[in-house]
Amino acid sequence: MSVNDNINLNSKNIGSPLSLPSHYVRNLLDLLQSRGGNVQAVLAKAGVPASIAEPCDSSLSWQQFQAIIVHSCANINEPALGLYLGSQLTITTHGLLGLASISSRNVDEALQLICKYMATRSPLLTLNMQRRKQQVHLTLSELHPLDGIRHFVVETFAVALNAMLDFVSGHRYRLRQVQFAFQQPGYHALYQAFFTCPVTFSQQEHRLIFDATDLTLTSPWADRQVQHQLTAQCEQELQRWQQSQSIAGLIRLMLGRTKGQPASIEQVAAELAMSSRTLRRRLQGENTSYHNLVNNWRQQMATHYLSTTVLSAQQIAYLLGYADPANFGRAFRRQHGISPQQFRLQRGANINVV
Repeated sequence: MSVNDNINLNSKNIGSPLSLPSHYVRNLLDLLQSRGGNVQAVLAKAGVPASIAEPCDSSLSWQQFQAIIVHSCANINEPALGLYLGSQLTITTHGLLGLASISSRNVDEALQLICKYMATRSPLLTLNMQRRKQQVHLTLSELHPLDGIRHFVVETFAVALNAMLDFVSGHRYRLRQVQFAFQQPGYHALYQAFFTCPVTFSQQEHRLIFDATDLTLTSPWADRQVQHQLTAQCEQELQRWQQSQSIAGLIRLMLGRTKGQPASIEQVAAELAMSSRTLRRRLQGENTSYHNLVNNWRQQMATHYLSTTVLSAQQIAYLLGYADPANFGRAFRRQHGISPQQFRLQRGANINVV
């Protein structure tokens, strides 16, 4: 299977207002070099200065971030590079969040921290924890349509998250199942080297599933005082990251967490600790409006869901906040000139619509 089967630069997210931390990019470049790749060539093709590989706080645009991943995978012709990178990320590579996690009392407490402060490591995904009878479902949701780097990003964080929980629990935690929303890749047999449990594809969500009893497993490194100090630092880090973002970028991430009717501009303004009038003025200064952001988000997520999931058009309509699926169909036709079903067929998505 060629690397180009899963990864390309044909993304509608180019020009996204989101600024991404470069934390794991340095780990990726180290891994690339260890596998005989040409780091300088990758950075040159991505249009990123060589200083990005140095150990300092820096950020990347969406275009730069995507280009580095695409060219890294292509440089060594390795579409499964995300799996390998995830396995290389140790607790210390997760910075304050990793240290706070292992200082937590147990797996439950560590997961609550990871869910809350995941944006400090990567704002592209959010983690949600749900207890369902005797199991815990950890759902990785995409806040941004990841397009050509979807496999890479999701695989990296799924493997890294599994490793974090294994470490926090003193290697006692038992992963029971892993589910991915994307189709089975050509290198699917490789997953068994990274997950010692059944792995399934074309599911409705990206999920890690384990026994609920494992939430009480204590960390060998638990330290209440240290954990409190590190959590406070994680909160400061989150606030600094939020302050470095454009207002449009923050709203885009908030919309990405939406499942159903998007929040009103008044609700968004309250979450951003400003008045709706100030929010409108700030967005006008960024040459956009809340209405435009919602419409663009709906358009992007509609094509994302139709291209990459098994969700029906009706389910997608409700996820995007349309009370009537017919309204979704009409809005989609106005934008694309074809129905959602025709779009899905034209994309040739080899998925079973539920």
